[in-house]
Amino acid sequence: MSIKDMNIVITGATGGMGAALSEALADDGAGLALADVSAEATAKLADKLTGRARSVVAGSIDITDEDSVSAFFDRAKQSLGQLDVLLNLPGLSIASPISEMDVDAYDRIFDVNVKGAFLAAKHYLSRVDDAGGLIMNVASMASKRANPNAPVYCAAKAAVAMFDEGLALQAVKQNVRVTTLNPGAANTAFWGDRPVPREKFLQPGDIVDAVRFVLNMPPRIVVHEVAFESFEFLKSK
Repeated sequence: MSIKDMNIVITGATGGMGAALSEALADDGAGLALADVSAEATAKLADKLTGRARSVVAGSIDITDEDSVSAFFDRAKQSLGQLDVLLNLPGLSIASPISEMDVDAYDRIFDVNVKGAFLAAKHYLSRVDDAGGLIMNVASMASKRANPNAPVYCAAKAAVAMFDEGLALQAVKQNVRVTTLNPGAANTAFWGDRPVPREKFLQPGDIVDAVRFVLNMPPRIVVHEVAFESFEFLKSK
């Protein structure tokens, strides 16, 4: 199956990484179900991609709320039919010394990153057809390499990576492959106004290339993990 024949659910669709992927996969001709927390931003993106994607459905979602996630996957299933791919992109980091971080911030990081991956996978798997599919969760190189500015984020992304390893062993029974995407620092809105060397980071198109690499693999191959980062940033450390 080529990308133009796939129906792809993208959560976190309006973020820097999500928007780049949504536009690229729309131009590849895929059918898209776009979800993000802002209904207005998601609708605006869907309007932009109408006529480029084979079909587009969009809606708001709170990735940490099961009723919200379930309702969106119902809508995606009703609109697109077979859901071939789930690209689960939401991520949250709050940089803070541990001695100053409050528990609400800790909970929010784990809810968005880990609970979000669980809920998206749960409601994708409960609606996937016998033809099977593919789940791609975005973790991070932070799951492999500690960052002194965000140890809780590192722990959450490591949890996503291990969740995917176990998920892959269950999902194979439904003919569903699981891939963990571990990008290094990327030049997206994720960083806000933090003074970081964006010019040395991965660019959104690099993320697109990695995702296309996995999507273009034949279904007889499972890519367990793609870990990659900017060579320029690595050299600068």
